[in-house]
Amino acid sequence: MTAHAFDPDAEFVTPPLYTLKLTAAQRCVLDWIERHGGLFAAISVPVDDVVRDVDHSESTVYEALARLTTLGLLVRDDAGTYRINARYVLSSNPDLRRLVAAALVDPPITPDTRAAAPRKVSNVDARRRRTIRSV
Repeated sequence: MTAHAFDPDAEFVTPPLYTLKLTAAQRCVLDWIERHGGLFAAISVPVDDVVRDVDHSESTVYEALARLTTLGLLVRDDAGTYRINARYVLSSNPDLRRLVAAALVDPPITPDTRAAAPRKVSNVDARRRRTIRSV
């Protein structure tokens, strides 16, 4: 078995967004989730708030959530929260994709013996700590 180098451009390939033929409502819902933190964490998506913000009907928002989840652009967990698929984020941001690729091949950061030793205190710091100052 030969090991191959990790290629983020091959690993994080997703179809271009325009090829998915998203409706305006689906794009609005995806944008709403991104603007409310769904890019970095799973968030609850109160449909009433989305309806008010994107100016679409409740059924349209539910349909958008269902289609975006079916396409894999959104990931829904058991608690009913949504987050944007990380593969989509990485495919649309080449700089971030390169950073992730570097993190996967860079060596881990390991503390040495100096990091584990107690911190050395200078004489000035030691005297400063012993002095009680009035308030």
